[in-house]
Amino acid sequence: MKLRYKLLILTLLMPCLALAATLTVKQDGSGDYAAIQAAVYAASPGDTVLVYPGRYFENIGFQTNNITLMSLEGVTGEPAYIDSTIIDGNNTDTCIRVWSDNTVIRGFSVTRGLTTGAGAGIGVQRSASIINCKVFNNTAPRGAGITISSARVFLSGVEVFDNYALYTGGGINLFSNWDVTFDPVNRCSIYNNRAGSGQDIYVQDARRDLNMPLNTFSIANPDTYHAIYLSYRSNDEIYHINFDILNAHHQELDCDIYVSPEGDDSNDGQSPETAFKTIHNAIYWAASDSLNPVTVHILPGVYSRTDNEQIFPIPLRSWVILQGSGIDATHLILEPHPVYNDGYGYIDTMFSPIKVYGATIADMKLTSRNTDSSCALSGSLGSTVDLKNIHIESFYPQYREIISLFTRSKRKMTWDNITIENIATSNDGLIKVGLGFWGSIKNSRFLNVTSTFQSASVGTQLIGIQADKSFEFENCQFSNLTLQDDDSIPIAISGMQFPQQQNHFSLRNCLFSNNYSQFGLASVVGRNNPLVDITNCTFAGNQGDNFTLQVGGNVNITNSVFYNDTPYQIREYPRYESPNDHGSITVDHSVVKDGVNGILLSPIPGSSLNFLPGSIDTDPLFLGGDDIHNPLYYSLSAASPCINTGTPDTTGLNLPPYDLAGNWRIWDGRIDMGCYEYGSEPWVSVDDPTIPHIPAVSLGVWPNPFKVFTNIKVNVPQGGLGKAENARINIYNIKGQKVKTIALDPSKAGEQFTYWDGRDSDNRLCSSGIYLLNLIVNGRNVSSKKVTLVR
Repeated sequence: MKLRYKLLILTLLMPCLALAATLTVKQDGSGDYAAIQAAVYAASPGDTVLVYPGRYFENIGFQTNNITLMSLEGVTGEPAYIDSTIIDGNNTDTCIRVWSDNTVIRGFSVTRGLTTGAGAGIGVQRSASIINCKVFNNTAPRGAGITISSARVFLSGVEVFDNYALYTGGGINLFSNWDVTFDPVNRCSIYNNRAGSGQDIYVQDARRDLNMPLNTFSIANPDTYHAIYLSYRSNDEIYHINFDILNAHHQELDCDIYVSPEGDDSNDGQSPETAFKTIHNAIYWAASDSLNPVTVHILPGVYSRTDNEQIFPIPLRSWVILQGSGIDATHLILEPHPVYNDGYGYIDTMFSPIKVYGATIADMKLTSRNTDSSCALSGSLGSTVDLKNIHIESFYPQYREIISLFTRSKRKMTWDNITIENIATSNDGLIKVGLGFWGSIKNSRFLNVTSTFQSASVGTQLIGIQADKSFEFENCQFSNLTLQDDDSIPIAISGMQFPQQQNHFSLRNCLFSNNYSQFGLASVVGRNNPLVDITNCTFAGNQGDNFTLQVGGNVNITNSVFYNDTPYQIREYPRYESPNDHGSITVDHSVVKDGVNGILLSPIPGSSLNFLPGSIDTDPLFLGGDDIHNPLYYSLSAASPCINTGTPDTTGLNLPPYDLAGNWRIWDGRIDMGCYEYGSEPWVSVDDPTIPHIPAVSLGVWPNPFKVFTNIKVNVPQGGLGKAENARINIYNIKGQKVKTIALDPSKAGEQFTYWDGRDSDNRLCSSGIYLLNLIVNGRNVSSKKVTLVR
C-alpha cells in the first residue's frame, strides 16, 4: 500500500504530466513489459522505465533523450533494491550503453558485461546521470566498469569495484573531451579494480582538473598505479586529480612479497610458504616508493595462463623490484587472453608500465606461445624500467617491438645481461625506446633475428633508440640480424635533447658480426653535434649495399676494427642545427678496410676526417674457424696486426676491465684493436685464475665463472687426438648427469680452442651451478676442469 501511494505521488510531481509516462518492467509478465530493453525502446522523452526486482540478462542501449531508468530504490530510497535489481550482461556485450542525452540510470547492480571495445558495465557517449548503482565484475579492453567518451556525466553514490580491463582503466576510463562531476555529498566509491594500467581510473585528454570526492578508494594516497591522469595533447602533468578520500579499501604490504606456482591469492604473500599465486596480485599489494622499494620474489617455476591462471599484461609499479629466481628457474610464458585474442587485433603484452619510474625486472626467462602478435614490455608516458639477467625468445613482434618504451629521460636506466634471440617478424623488431633513453645496455646479446618487413615509403629498425644525455652500449653482441627492406637498418641511435644539449653516445667492447641490410648496419646520429665514441668495437662479416656504420657529430673511433662487405665502412651523416655546426671523424689506432677510401664524408663543406698514423687498412686476420657463429670467430689470431697496436694510453676511454670474452681488457702491456684481447687470461676466476702451460695434455676454461659463454683451450701432444668419436669434451652437472658433448677436431695437434655457451644437447639453457668438463682422448678421461655457470 505504501509503495502504491509513493508511485502515485511520483507520477503527480513529474513535469509535462500530459506527455510523461511510467513504464513498468516485471519479469513475471505482470508489468507493462517483461524486458528492460523493450520498455526503453517504447519510452518517449520524459518517460520513466521502472524496473522491479530480478536478474535481467540484457544488453541495454539508449538512443532516445530524456529517459529515466530506475529500480524501486529510486522510489523508496531502500538500498536493498540495488542488490536485488540486476542488469546482467551475461558476458555477451556491454550491460548499458548510452547514445542519448539527459539519460538517468538509478538503483541497479550492473554486472557481467563483456565487450571487445570500451565500457563493459556502462558506456556513455552523450550525457547521463548515474545514481546509486553498483558496477562490478565487468570485463573489457578499456574502462571495464564505466567508460565515458566525449560525454557529460554526473556520478552520485556509485560503487565501482572488482572490474577487469585488459589494457586501461579497470574501474573507470575517461577519454576524448569528457566532462564528469562526482557528487560531493552522496559520494562514490572506486576500489579493487584491475587493469593493465590505471587499476581504478585511467583518464585521457584531460583539459581541466578533476575533483574526486570519494567515500572509499583502493588506497588512501593513490599513485599512478591506481590512477593515471593524462593532460590533453601533452604527456606533462598540466592537470591533476584532486582526491578527497574518506576511507581506504585496504592497507598495502610494506615488506617483501612472494609468488609461487603453488601459491594462492588468498594467502598473505609474506613468505614462500604463504605465497600468492599471481604476479599481478603481488604487485597490487606492494606499498613501494623511491625511499622504500618493495621486492616481489618470483619463486622457481613456470608462470602462464594455462599453468596457473596468471593475468597478463602485468602492470609494473614504480619502485617495485620484480625479482625472479634465475633465468633457468623462473619462466614466464605469455599467452592470449581467452576473449581478447589475436582474432580481434590485440597485442598480447607481458608487462605494461605506464608512468612508471624505477621499476626493475630481474632474473627470469620470458617467452610467448599461441599468439600471432606479442611483446614482452610495452609502456609509455615517461616510464623507466631497469632490466637485469633477462632471456627473451619466441616472441612475435608483428605490430609492436618486443620492448617498447617512452622514457622522457626522468631517470637513468640500466639494462644488464639481456639476451634477445631467435625472432622472426614481418613488421617491427626488438627494441624501440623513444623520447630519451638515458643510461646503458651492457653485457647483452641480440642474435638471430630476421625481419621480412618491406615498404616503398618508410623504413624500420630492429633496435631503435632515441637517446638523451648519455647512452652507451658496452660488451654487447649483435649478430645475424637480417632486414629485407631497402631503407631499414638493424641498429639506430638518434639524439633527443630535454633541454637542448650535446648528447654523448658510446659503443664500447661490442661485436657487430654477420648482419645483413641493404641500407646499412648501424647508425649513431643526433642533433646539436653529439659526441660519439666508438671504442674497441669489432664490425666484421656484415653485408650491405651502402655502409656499415653511419655517424654524425664529433666522432672518435678508437681501437676498433671495420672489415665488412659493404661499399663504405663508415659514412658521415650530420644533422645540423645551423650551417656552422659541422661534424668531424677521428680514426685512431683502428683498422678500416680500404682506409680513408672506406670512409664517406658528408658533402656539406666543413666536415673533416682525421685518419691518424696509428690506423691501418690491412686484413685483421681473425681467428676464424668452421663455425662462423662461434663468438670467438672474430677474435684475433696469433698473426693479427691488431695485437698490441691499440692506443698506448687508454686513459679516458672508460673501458671496462674485461673484453667481450670476459678476459683482461689490457694484456701483455698494451691494448689490442677490436673487442677481444689476444692471449689474455680470465679477468676473474674461482678456479685456476691463470692457465699454466702444460707440455702434455691439458684443459683450460675462461672466464670462470661465466654468464654467456666460456672459452675452452685444449693442449695435446703432437700425436693428435685420434678419431673424432674419441676426441671430445663431456660436460656433466653436479648430479653426474651428462648435459652435452663437444666434439674436437681430430686433425689438429697441439693447441686448439672451442667454447661452451651454457646450453645442453637440446639447446636449452642450463641452470646456474658447477659443471665438470672431462677431456676424453681415445676413450680415456685425460683431464678435467670445474666451471661455474652464473645466470
